Amino acid sequence: MKKQTYNSSSRLISVTERLLISKLHEEFNKNNVKITVEQWRLLFYLWSEDGVNQRDLSIRANKEKSTIARQIVDLEKKGLIFRTCSKPDKRNKLIFLTDEGRNIKKRSLKIADSITEKAEKNISVADLNTVKKVLDQMIKNIIDDDF
Repeated sequence: MKKQTYNSSSRLISVTERLLISKLHEEFNKNNVKITVEQWRLLFYLWSEDGVNQRDLSIRANKEKSTIARQIVDLEKKGLIFRTCSKPDKRNKLIFLTDEGRNIKKRSLKIADSITEKAEKNISVADLNTVKKVLDQMIKNIIDDDF
C-alpha cells in the first residue's frame, strides 16, 4: 500500500473503516457467510434486541429508513428475519430474527473478532484505550456541536 501523506484524524478513521469493511466482506465470502456488512450491522442490532420496528432500527443504525427497508427485504429473502404486525398498531411492523438469523451470529462475530484482533496487534492496551476514548469524544463532539 502506498504511504498516505494526508493524515488528519478524519482521513485516518475513514481509511481504517474502509479497510475493516473490505476485510470483513472478504472473510464473510471466504467463510460462506452470505450477508453484506450492512446487513450484518442490522443483524447485530437485532441480536441485542429482537422485535424492533423499522424506525427504531434506522435510528440505531443511523441510516435512512429507505436504506433500512431495502436491507430488511434482502434479509427477509435470505430467511434471516421476518416481519409481523404490532398488535396495538397494525401499520407498525416488528422485525424478528429467524433461527437462521440467530445461528449466523456466532460465525459472523468470530470472523469480526478475528479481524479486530489482527488490526489491533502490536498496539498496547493503554494505546487502544486512548484511541477508544478519543474516538468516543470525537463522536460526542460531532453529535453535540452544530456543524
